[in-house]
Amino acid sequence: MELIDKTVELRGSQVLNMHSYHSIIWRRRIMAFATLLAWIGVIMLVAALATTSWATIDFVNTDYHPIHVDLGVWGEYRKINTFKKVTVEWIPHFPAPPENILRLADTHLQHYYRSQAFMGCFGAVILLCTNVLAVYTFYHHRYMYKRAVAALYLVVAMCIFGAIEILSSSINEWNTAVAQNGEFDYEAGKKMGYSTRLAQGAIATSLIACLAFALGSHKQKGEHAATAELEIEDREYHIGR
Repeated sequence: MELIDKTVELRGSQVLNMHSYHSIIWRRRIMAFATLLAWIGVIMLVAALATTSWATIDFVNTDYHPIHVDLGVWGEYRKINTFKKVTVEWIPHFPAPPENILRLADTHLQHYYRSQAFMGCFGAVILLCTNVLAVYTFYHHRYMYKRAVAALYLVVAMCIFGAIEILSSSINEWNTAVAQNGEFDYEAGKKMGYSTRLAQGAIATSLIACLAFALGSHKQKGEHAATAELEIEDREYHIGR
């Protein structure tokens, strides 16, 4: 904890410009808070990927039985009410959705599920690596590290957003699969679940961290630098012959 305090507060550093010093201290505090939020975002995203409530869909099948679907990344829970009993069934999406279920018979649907799983898992891995790099920037102060972290957080937000959009598109693909045999509008019975809200929370934490590191990545130059340590680390590299 003492080492973290030193790296955030820059204790023991040689101050060159008092105004810049106080400014950089507040920026680093904001970056530290944003990094903490981003670690919470990792937990939120992993929880979203592990749960099956990205969307809930209610509709009636061809036998006029109410169907309730809890849609996840790796599969879905389907609950059928036959008015005599309620049956809950797990339907996996991998290696491919079962073709005996009409709305999942579309051969293109498996690509939606694979894309969503890839985007979600890729976003989680990049978010974890970016958080480690964010912590690294508190010990190695070069401004380019912070800009790289900000760019990576933006990539993470885009990946998670892409996973959510692919989910919505996959439900639209259900309508394509059943269009020749009936008139269902699965989109009308769709509600976004708590898994999607968790993923959206991870997007929010990533965007906050992106802004914090982008604003905190000002180059420390000459007499305008906050401390001698920051000025030295932000000097240009000159590669000789």
